[in-house]
Amino acid sequence: MSKRIKKVITISSISVLIIIAIISTFFIRGYLKNKAKIDTVSEIYSDDKVQDRLEHEPTENLLLQIDDEQVLGIIKIEKIGFEGLIYEGTTLDTLDKGVGHFENSSYFDGNVALAAHNSNKYWAKLHTLETGDKITYISYLGTREYQVKNVTKISATDWSLLENTDENYLTLITCVKKKPSQRLCVQAIEAN
Repeated sequence: MSKRIKKVITISSISVLIIIAIISTFFIRGYLKNKAKIDTVSEIYSDDKVQDRLEHEPTENLLLQIDDEQVLGIIKIEKIGFEGLIYEGTTLDTLDKGVGHFENSSYFDGNVALAAHNSNKYWAKLHTLETGDKITYISYLGTREYQVKNVTKISATDWSLLENTDENYLTLITCVKKKPSQRLCVQAIEAN
């Protein structure tokens, strides 16, 4: 192999490594910024501060202001390695930031309904949940543990599982890949 070819290969390899380092830095920085927000919300919404908040702060605004964004809380799904911030609403802009809270659903008691994109960044593995898997929901009003009760596919126009309930449920909705007329629905009930 000539010196010229070796030089081109060396320069190309170094260029590829630099590009990979730049892209990795971008993703790591975004991950760390998001993790810092999650840690901040966890600290502020910790269970040992709930009673004080409820006694001394107004409860009409259940959203926490962080970096010019209003955050409702955090959802953790251990089995699929997901931990994410919850924002109010389910518009595409909201779902591009994180998990969205269906505005007509409960914030804590009853049926809390959430949605997220079916992507690797969010809920691509949601379909792997099984009965009994644990989900943690952290909000202004406290922390609640849930256990998956059922995983089902529903019509994209069927909103009956989002209706409020007497029991404490967490309902998660995401798209079904390559089936635009369907949604994946995971319902979890408060763990005893």
